[in-house]
Amino acid sequence: MTDSDRVLSYAEAREAALRARAVLVEHAPATDRDAAFPAEPVAALRAERLLSAAVPKEYGGHGLAPDELAALAAVLGGGCGSTAMVWAMHQLQLACLAGAAATSPELAAYLREASAGQLLVASVTSEAGVGGSLRESRCALVPDGGELLLEKEATTVSYGAYADGFLVTARSRPDAAPTDQVLVLVRADQARLTRTGEWDTLGMRGTCSPAHSLSARVPAAQVLPAPFGEIATRCMVPLSHLLWAGVWTGIAADAVRRAASFARARARARLRSGAAVDDPRLGRAYASLRVLQDSVRQFGADYTRFTAEPDADTTAITVRANALKTSVSTGCLRVVEQALEICGMAGYSESGPHSVARHLRDLHSARLMIANSRLDQSNSQLLLLGGSVIDA
Repeated sequence: MTDSDRVLSYAEAREAALRARAVLVEHAPATDRDAAFPAEPVAALRAERLLSAAVPKEYGGHGLAPDELAALAAVLGGGCGSTAMVWAMHQLQLACLAGAAATSPELAAYLREASAGQLLVASVTSEAGVGGSLRESRCALVPDGGELLLEKEATTVSYGAYADGFLVTARSRPDAAPTDQVLVLVRADQARLTRTGEWDTLGMRGTCSPAHSLSARVPAAQVLPAPFGEIATRCMVPLSHLLWAGVWTGIAADAVRRAASFARARARARLRSGAAVDDPRLGRAYASLRVLQDSVRQFGADYTRFTAEPDADTTAITVRANALKTSVSTGCLRVVEQALEICGMAGYSESGPHSVARHLRDLHSARLMIANSRLDQSNSQLLLLGGSVIDA
């Protein structure tokens, strides 16, 4: 067995992620400053074979569980938020494909290819004209000579210019309703991707997510067999919230580490001068971080069990996933704000060992990745339908 064939346990994958994180840390300032795709960090993840973490073992991947993927996302988030988010979004695409591979030889073959070649897969779920709704599409699959044509105007395509393939949402046919959606695998060589927007953002700059138009012609076998609504409910939505939350807690944890380093240096200086050391802010920041980390671990364990139960309550897991996303996205930002207060101007600086400026800017994106207001509204509607969700 060659290194490229070896399946990693979670412990081995974590060690690999820690090795790769050193590369993420090295390139994070330039990735952020230049809004550049993190080519070297992604190459490090590829060299460690971490791009196939979510691919089941039968297709050549490591078959890591959702809670294990979230833990790796946190490790990487501590090195570079943009690179960690690229990795997390890629794993989400693989998980969606894995759910369809058992009944689709074509998709199973693609997973094997993606694992062997450490291919990078992006998502094209956003679209102009649907108001940010994941569950609606304007574009549609159009039959043409035994294949399917697809034209889509996407408002964001993260790392699309660097991806080897895409999962694209579309209406199932030209006369289908906006909510009658499917998910389609599009290989990079089957697509024409044209950039139609700019990417000069406050944070998460290295995800390189401008608007694009996509044109593609694909075989019908590359359409995932389950309706997109089912894929979104059981996989895409809860797993995205879990993995994103892992990234965000990783970013916040690194900010707390920087604040602790700053506070220790300040405490030593005060002790030498005979001044009292009395500052509870670090303890409060750490306590807040641990609550967030524990909530991610608990949901990760519960969602991992959910994936093994075909008849599990999807409403309960959706409500909990939405609540996790809204609470962690805002909570991690508050933790970094606490770290900034501890570090003062050293934290406010864009450089230096105690800077948390990039962390703060990256986490301002968290509430916007599927807007928290939309998720709060969705949860309110679901909770009104039955108290069993609250009791759970």
